Amino acid sequence: MSVQEENLVYSDAFYWKERWKNNSIEFHCKTNHKMLVKHLDKLTLNRQNLRFFFPLCGKSLDMAWLASLGHQVVGVEFVKSAIEEFFDENKMQFKLIELDKFKLYSSLDEKLKIYHGDFFDFSNSYEESFDCVWDRGGLVALPADQRQKYAEVIHRLLKKEFRYFLDAFEYDTSLYPGPPHLATLEELEKNFGCKCKIKLIDTNPSYRLFSESLKDKPPVELLYLLTNH
Repeated sequence: MSVQEENLVYSDAFYWKERWKNNSIEFHCKTNHKMLVKHLDKLTLNRQNLRFFFPLCGKSLDMAWLASLGHQVVGVEFVKSAIEEFFDENKMQFKLIELDKFKLYSSLDEKLKIYHGDFFDFSNSYEESFDCVWDRGGLVALPADQRQKYAEVIHRLLKKEFRYFLDAFEYDTSLYPGPPHLATLEELEKNFGCKCKIKLIDTNPSYRLFSESLKDKPPVELLYLLTNH
C-alpha cells in the first residue's frame, strides 16, 4: 500500500510512520493503562478466555497483559515497525503468514495476533467475532470525517453481546489541535449510538501526550463503556 493510498485512509499515515521511525512515540504507554487495570472487571465481567480486539494497536503492553490472563487478543496496525517492536520487546516468538490484504504476525500458540495492513479492510473473514474491545489510541488518532466508517468496521466485528472500552480526551482545541483528537460524548453518540449504549466510567486529568500549551489547562482523559442496546 503506497503512502498516497494510506493518506486516503488515515489522513496522515506518513506522519504516524515518521513518528515511529523517529521514536517520537510519547503516546505509547510504557505500563499497562491504569484505567483499564482499574476497571477490567467492568469490561470482562470476570469471564475467562474472551476474545479481545485492539484497533490501531501500536505496540500496546495491554495486549501481552490480557493474553497472559488467558484471553485471546487480536490487533490491527498499519505501522510494521510497531508490530515488530512489540514481539521483540515482549520476547515473544511469532510466525508470519501472508494473507490477501494483510500480513499476520501470530504468537506460536496463536493466542495473540496482530494484522499488518489497512484497518478499514479488516473483517470477519479474518477472525471470528469479538467479546471485547480496548480502544486506546485508535479512534482518537483519526480525524472526525473518518470516524463513522471506523465505527462501522468495529460494529461488524462484534458479537451480539459485547463490551467495548473507549479511551477519549476532551481539551481546549484553541490551545492544541491534536492528535490525539477531541472525542466528545455528542460525537460518540452520533457514530456509535445507533448500536451502542454509552456510559462514562471514569475521568482523569491527563498531561501525557500533550503539548506545553495545555499545561495550565490540562486535558481530561475519559473512559467510556459501550454495550449493545
